[in-house]
Amino acid sequence: MKISKIYSNKPDIFEPIEFNEGFNVIIGQIRLRDDKNKDSHNLGKSKLAELIDFGFLKKRHKETFLFKHMSRFTEFVFFFEIKLNDGTYLTIRRSVEKNTQIFFKKHSAKFQDYRFLEDSDWDYPKLTYDKAKLLLDSFLNLTSISPWDYRMAVSYALRKQDDFNDIFQLKKFGRGKDLSWKPYIGHILGFNAENLKNNYELKASIEKVAAQLTDLQKEIGLYQGDEEEMLQDALSLKSQDAKALQKQLDILNFDDSDTEAVEELSENIDEEIEELNRVRYYLKSDLKKLRRAESKQPVSFSTDKTKKLFTEAGILFGDQIKKSYDELLEFNNKITVERTRFVKLQTSVLEQQIIDISSRLTELNSLKSKQVSFLTSTDSFEKYKEVSKRLLLISTEINSIRRKLEISEQIKERKSQSRTLSNQKNDVIEKIRVDRDSVMQSETSIYKSIKENFTTFVKRVLDKDGRISTEQNGEGNLMYHAGFVDGEFNYTSESDGCSYKKILCIGYDLAVNLAYVNKDFVRFIYHDGGLETLDTRKKLEFLNYARNIPELFGTQYILTLIDSDLPDGVEFTDEEIALTLHDNGDNGLLFKMPSW
Repeated sequence: MKISKIYSNKPDIFEPIEFNEGFNVIIGQIRLRDDKNKDSHNLGKSKLAELIDFGFLKKRHKETFLFKHMSRFTEFVFFFEIKLNDGTYLTIRRSVEKNTQIFFKKHSAKFQDYRFLEDSDWDYPKLTYDKAKLLLDSFLNLTSISPWDYRMAVSYALRKQDDFNDIFQLKKFGRGKDLSWKPYIGHILGFNAENLKNNYELKASIEKVAAQLTDLQKEIGLYQGDEEEMLQDALSLKSQDAKALQKQLDILNFDDSDTEAVEELSENIDEEIEELNRVRYYLKSDLKKLRRAESKQPVSFSTDKTKKLFTEAGILFGDQIKKSYDELLEFNNKITVERTRFVKLQTSVLEQQIIDISSRLTELNSLKSKQVSFLTSTDSFEKYKEVSKRLLLISTEINSIRRKLEISEQIKERKSQSRTLSNQKNDVIEKIRVDRDSVMQSETSIYKSIKENFTTFVKRVLDKDGRISTEQNGEGNLMYHAGFVDGEFNYTSESDGCSYKKILCIGYDLAVNLAYVNKDFVRFIYHDGGLETLDTRKKLEFLNYARNIPELFGTQYILTLIDSDLPDGVEFTDEEIALTLHDNGDNGLLFKMPSW
């Protein structure tokens, strides 16, 4: 499709703009060159790109000028006439205030004026946003970009100022995931986009499963060996303990519990108390030694006093000896500082260990007291309560083990799922490799056409060697490269600078559009700027290319520029000039109103 006409219900503020089907220029004239308060870059050239995007049903966004300054534009109704690839025309009516209510009108002749057409006379009146978008997609019928809708192609056809920083990635995709744009670029270059899309999705799925596994593992804890087997063994032992306690409760016989209490008291509790007391004794002993060491003052030594003493004794105390002693003292001071720091650290560690052991001893002594009380008790009711309490604790442990077994089963499922996804990803990576090899070897591929068009553009306009290439990275995804190459076809850093980045973006867009000449694809390109980074000769070559080559391939090319960027002697025809803006008053602006 191509852009035919843009107009509004307020022609005195926004004048109708008519485009030809070939080369169009939106030119900004600097008429007040001596007025430093005027901004030649604020005439409305970039706003026109936003307005066209609005006409192609871009969703409302708070940063779009129409909504950012809603009070100024709330009464505007815009009409966008486009030429479809079948030769017919479609006019889209969309207001700012009711921007989700869309009207369509199909017609056979261009440059219509439907400002006063009644709602009922529109072919498709008052469409909701979603229905209008689907219907417009069907009208445009861009089958060459399926399964993407027309919005993706329009995004790349409208290169705004912020979209020239990267040849393949527009600003709108800067914060998004590669999945949102890289498969589309792969598709445009002629590769199997489904494989590229699947590879990104599988990676996301693998990462999601890995995160789930991490969470499940945290919940279940770490075990040595097979976690499921250990949990099954623990469940079996705890279940036996529970049955034994339940049996005692059923027959009111607590001899087994008495025996168990005696064994636990003698074998476990007393032994642990004895061991902890022994450890605490040695820790306290070590702590005393450290505190004594900390309290000792370092030995004082003065080389000056020593020299005086030597002099009085008639012995020579030379400078070299003094220097050696001074160095020895400095070394001794450093050791003393490090030693003091180490002693404080060790003291802190020992104090904490003693606190922990004392806390555990208090706990064990309390437990011992309960066990002794249980053994000496002759009250069956008290023993019944104590055994019931133990059974409740064991039952809780059993439920916890069963829950962990459930989690263990989920972990097994996730691991199996991860293996399956990894295998699928490996298969997709191989498909991407095979497909890439096939595309590169084909003499009739769209990829080959785009590469040749790009190389031709760079050579003709910039007199340099340019190249587009791809490679498969470690994740199996395609990486896209474009720029200047040296004699050995290696990319140079020259194309990374701002001076050439914009013109290379322009070259890529044109290369793609020309390659799709026989396919259902967008037939227009809008570039907001391009001349400002080039020298005079390259500007002339670029304008010569842009005014002739795209039209030969049926492409409508729209370029915005400032007249001061034009080389001397370059003039445009009235047909080529779609719109002239200037800085001499509001009448020179896109919207003839005070700037905002």
